Amino acid sequence: METLSRQLRALSLLLDYPREAVHAALREIGAVLAPLDPARSTGPLADCITAMADCDLMDLQAEYVDTFDRGSSTSLNLFERVHGDSRDRGQAMVDLLAQYRQAGLELQARQLPDYLPVYLEYCSVLDPSAAREALEEVALLVAHLVAALDRRGSRWLPVAEAVCRLAGVDDWRALLAAETGGDVAAASPPAEADWTPAGLDAAWAEAPVEFLGACSPQSSRPSVQTVKFVGRGAAAAARS
Repeated sequence: METLSRQLRALSLLLDYPREAVHAALREIGAVLAPLDPARSTGPLADCITAMADCDLMDLQAEYVDTFDRGSSTSLNLFERVHGDSRDRGQAMVDLLAQYRQAGLELQARQLPDYLPVYLEYCSVLDPSAAREALEEVALLVAHLVAALDRRGSRWLPVAEAVCRLAGVDDWRALLAAETGGDVAAASPPAEADWTPAGLDAAWAEAPVEFLGACSPQSSRPSVQTVKFVGRGAAAAARS
């Protein structure tokens, strides 16, 4: 229990916004996570943590924001991929918050329940079997995150892969292929990646609004509505 709990908390810290205290303790965090690295102390996860420790904190923070706050595909909010901004996401987060409170956890005001580091912290207080069940519930969502980080060549890729391994997924590509019936192309990103300027514009684009038939900037032909003039006499007769 203690080992799994410490590993979950360590992964939670690595996926959260980089802060000075955590940055200073990265080598200790690496020691906790060494058993999760396929090659132990010389694998990609160890290299990732070492590189983070050697990176200037402000540069690491800027890279973090660019990675996780641009585009929904690399968002750390788990339900964003499933529900977007629909009401279903709100209800799912209410249910998740109830699970946290049942486990004795209270979130800070700025945190959302479906934020992956928070979810990992929640799993860390459960017994091992319950923790692994909770991780398995979000394994597919984490696999999609891994795929997006892989496409971006992100330094956080080995960290997300480690979360997948704790959730029982050693091959996230196979899991995504199984989701699409073996059609890997169906799980590929859209033509314009959502973290690029063009992709962000497309993701936030809204249909133009027309006022009383006036044409929008995207339309060169205004809608035509017939204007009908009614004489005073006819209008008075209609009222009577």
